[in-house]
Amino acid sequence: MANSKRSPLLRRRGFQDVPTVAEAGVPGYAAESWYGLFVPAKTPGSVVALLNAAADKSVHSSAFDKLVENEGLIMVGGTPSLLADYVRGEEARWRKVVHEAGIKID
Repeated sequence: MANSKRSPLLRRRGFQDVPTVAEAGVPGYAAESWYGLFVPAKTPGSVVALLNAAADKSVHSSAFDKLVENEGLIMVGGTPSLLADYVRGEEARWRKVVHEAGIKID
């Protein structure tokens, strides 16, 4: 889910040549906002599948596209396992940043 693509919002507004941060000289850089739906651990698989199908359908609807297009958001959707993998990756990435920067809770 890393945002390695140029912004469609900037392209639509006539700024086709604005590079990504990585293209501008900071390889591997990604700062993203993301949303996910979570349910209690013992939620039946059939309920998870139903909620996921409804959310995925919404994310890929033209009505939703119209709501988010001026925000510059790139909506992905996907499976519960894709979200779980993404969250694990984000936790590992930011854990490393905190450790390497020596960040401590006061």
